[in-house]
Amino acid sequence: MTRILFATGAFVFALLVVEGALRLIDYHYSPVKIGAGVAGDFQEEHAFRDRNLVYDPTLIWRPLSGQFSPFNPQGFRGLPILTPKPAGTFRIIALGDSNTFGWDVDDGANWPAQLQTLFDQEAGPRVEVVNAGVWGYTSFQGLARFKELLTFEPDMVLVSFGGNDAHQVQAPDVDYVRGHDRIERITRASRNLRVAQLAVAGWDLVGTAAASSRAMVPRVSLDDYRSHLSEMIALGRARGTIVVLLTRPFIGVSDDPKSWKTYAPQYNAATVEVGAAEKVPVIDVFGAFHDRETLFDDESHFGVEGHRQGAHFLADALRPLLPSRPSA
Repeated sequence: MTRILFATGAFVFALLVVEGALRLIDYHYSPVKIGAGVAGDFQEEHAFRDRNLVYDPTLIWRPLSGQFSPFNPQGFRGLPILTPKPAGTFRIIALGDSNTFGWDVDDGANWPAQLQTLFDQEAGPRVEVVNAGVWGYTSFQGLARFKELLTFEPDMVLVSFGGNDAHQVQAPDVDYVRGHDRIERITRASRNLRVAQLAVAGWDLVGTAAASSRAMVPRVSLDDYRSHLSEMIALGRARGTIVVLLTRPFIGVSDDPKSWKTYAPQYNAATVEVGAAEKVPVIDVFGAFHDRETLFDDESHFGVEGHRQGAHFLADALRPLLPSRPSA
């Protein structure tokens, strides 16, 4: 018994010595913010190294508003919208990734903004188009954001994902969130103990080393992608919100097993399949633009003219779904 007490006391004393030494050198470890190597580099880059985004335990990252941020305080691109929604307004929220956001184009040039301009020129009930695009987003993040967007009373949500879902990583979004949730719980419990922080740091080093040997997987599997779209549709129906699925436009083909573009056609096909199964409108943006390279700034983003023509294409497809709008 004496030996056990002595050993315990020695162990506690050693921990206190290490704790004191760590405090002396002001040691801190923030596990959420370390680079996760290959396993999570895509998620880490956006969640922790982009000044316009901030880490979120559910969304992985969310828009951060500020003086030089393209996002307003509500997390949208453009002017803030009124809440509650004004009477007589048909509110459309465009939910998607960087091509919806309008990567590398001015505020008024992205296709949701241009869609707003087109509807403003027409008679009939007021149609409001809200740009809820966030670069890098997958359908996993889109589903979580969709749930938040319902508080803004959308009458219609345009859903455009698939490109980022197909990106090959070693930690899919769902595992990334679960892993960081565990880390956050440990960190909250041990944030005042530097020894505990050191232990978590060692654990993370082991995890990062193990991750480097994992096989590449998509950020969101095809089955999960279908499930996310179906859940958005179900949530929309429960609230009386029309969900319209858009295929994700891009140009070119690939057979590189590490390229998202090798797998993206499967996600577009899944979009069409889910739309047919759920009996919701599907607008094939990919089919309309995949062979029009001059309308793209790069392989996956419209240029200014692409956004303009995309807005016209979508306006034509959406008019039959709007309340008492002219056929133009």
